[in-house]
Parts: sequence; C-alpha cells; structure tokens
Amino acid sequence: MVAPVSAFSLARHLRSTARRIDEWLRDHAPAVDRLLTRAVMAAGGIPAFGQQKPVAGGPAIAFRQGDVLLLADATWMIPRWQPAVESAKAQGSRIVPLIHDLLPWSHSQFFAPLFCAQFTRWLHNMLPLADAVICNSLATAAALEQFASAEGLADALPPVGVFSPGSRPTVAVAAPRPEVAAIFADGVQPFLMVGTIEPRKNHGLVLDAFERLWAAGGPTPLTVIGRRGWQCEATLRRFASLAAAGKPFTHIGDATDADLQHAYRHARCLIFPSIAEGFGLPIVEALAQGLPVIASDIPVHREAGGDLVTYIPLGDPSHLASVLKSIADGSTVLKAPSTGKVHLLTWAESAAALRAELDRLFALR
Repeated sequence: MVAPVSAFSLARHLRSTARRIDEWLRDHAPAVDRLLTRAVMAAGGIPAFGQQKPVAGGPAIAFRQGDVLLLADATWMIPRWQPAVESAKAQGSRIVPLIHDLLPWSHSQFFAPLFCAQFTRWLHNMLPLADAVICNSLATAAALEQFASAEGLADALPPVGVFSPGSRPTVAVAAPRPEVAAIFADGVQPFLMVGTIEPRKNHGLVLDAFERLWAAGGPTPLTVIGRRGWQCEATLRRFASLAAAGKPFTHIGDATDADLQHAYRHARCLIFPSIAEGFGLPIVEALAQGLPVIASDIPVHREAGGDLVTYIPLGDPSHLASVLKSIADGSTVLKAPSTGKVHLLTWAESAAALRAELDRLFALR
C-alpha cells in the first residue's frame, strides 16, 4: 500500500524540482533560462504549488493601530504576501520584515535564477511598505544598504536594526546515536564541518586540503554534518568516493540535536570555510562548547567569532592543508575559549533584544 503524499510534501517536491530544472537551464541553456525567468516573473512569480490554500473556517486576522506585523520567515517565498501585508498596514499595523541574508542578490551564482528574481522583486516591493527592517547581523545590514543604493531604493529604506537570533540549543535529553558516538570513540577527534551541503559552504576547499594530507600519509579524520541542499550532486559523489576508498571520512546527513552536540563536544576543531553567510551560527555554537574554530576570513565570520577564531583565506586549499598539518602534528595548538565564555542567547533573551531594537527604530520614524 502506498502512503498518501501530504500537500506540504508535494509542494516541497515541486519547488525542489522547479529549482533543479532552473539550475540546469542556467548552466546548459542560459538564454532559455533568461526567457523562462522573465516569463514566470511577468506572470506573477513562482507559483504557490498549493502552499497557499486557506484553512477552512479559520478566523480572519484583524489588526489594530500600533500592532506590529513581524515577518520573521522567508516571506519572499510566499507568492501572495503583498495583499496580506498591505491589508495589515491599512488597518494600522507597522510592518517589520526580518532579513536573514541577501545572498540571492549578492551571491546569485549559488542559487537558481528564478528564486533570485523572486527575492529581488520581494525586496523592491517590501521596502516601501516596511516601517523598519531587522537584520540578523551587521554584515546583513550593510548588504541591505548596498542593495538599496544599487537598486535605487535608498530613499525607500526604512530604519534598519540588528539583533542576534536565539542560538542556545535545547539540552539533549537523549544520547547520540551509536553510529555517531562510534565516530568519536576511543579518543578519536576528527575535524568537523557543519552546514547544508551547497556550493557556498565551500566543502570542496576542505576536501582538497584533506586529500593533500591523506596523500602525504596523514591519518587525520574528517566528519561532515549537513543535510542535502542544492547544486550538491558533485559534492555528494565525492563524499561517496572518499568513503569507498577507505579514507578517514564520514558524512552524517541526518544528525539529531544530540548527535550535533556530541560532535561539538568531542571533535578536534570546527572548520567553517563558507564563501558567504548571513550570520554563521556554527561558529558561535562551537565556541560556546569550547571547540576551536577555523573559518574563512569574511566580515560576518569576524563579527561572529572575533579574535577567538583562526581565519583562513578563501580559495587556498594548500594554506588550509598546512594549517591542518601543523595542528595534527602538534606544532600549532589552537586555544579554544573556556566553556561558557561565549554566551548563546536563549530565545527569550533574543526576543527581549528584538523588542528593544524595535522600540529604538520606531522612535526614529
């Protein structure tokens, strides 16, 4: 008997399929992709694929003067967001989008063109409606100002604030799965990567560096934790090839919270070599657990890690291999912060900071 497919699962599958087709056209038939993108955007943008079906009998939402409509999720992926926001604003609500990054605009090479076009249109339409904008980092706020300047929207940009999202993990009540615990058993301390498998996370740089170490006879193990993302088929094939060749490499694509916390507590070092990020949560998570961090030298990583992180240049696997070799042979000792030195915000603390930032921004209007 075949289990029924939920509307949500079907919608997610359709959107994933559309993204993959768009990426293939971008790489193999760019002229066709440009025509497709223009046609879809002219027709109103990426369709909802059933995600917008109203709940039968659900109460209508009424707003009052002075209410705040905080758009905390990826509103740009909701095709009919604008009428709802305009209705709330007409009833006296103040509109505040939370922007996690501007990567579909600033680093469009890592995303499907249709999704980049939809994101850019959303920003163009959202900023004139917004009474304030909240960003998750100073780097994201700076990128938003660059967007507004480049897109002719500087005069439409409302006050911009910054707050840090909650990042303290739920206390793991369960032990890690046996197969995960085994990776770190008997004092083995692999180097660790954490993040979705997608091009901007820069897994290729780390794999190139480790292959240099392994070719020289080093047994240094590497563990990658991250679910499948997009444009990742070549990376996943490389993962499988390394495992089949017997290299000291493991990929965990379905880590639980307990698995992740166990990895942070028992790994040798976190390597976070992203080309672009909106915040860089694994950096602060690792530092809070007392785990040393090596990260790519980009502004948002310095914002997250300060002087507690070892920074490496982008695009230089030889440099990273040299750093790793010196760590492995003991000639370089990474000094991690003591556990508790880096404070992870609870969501209650984060919400209080957000409320204070909103009050500050509204006072500027």
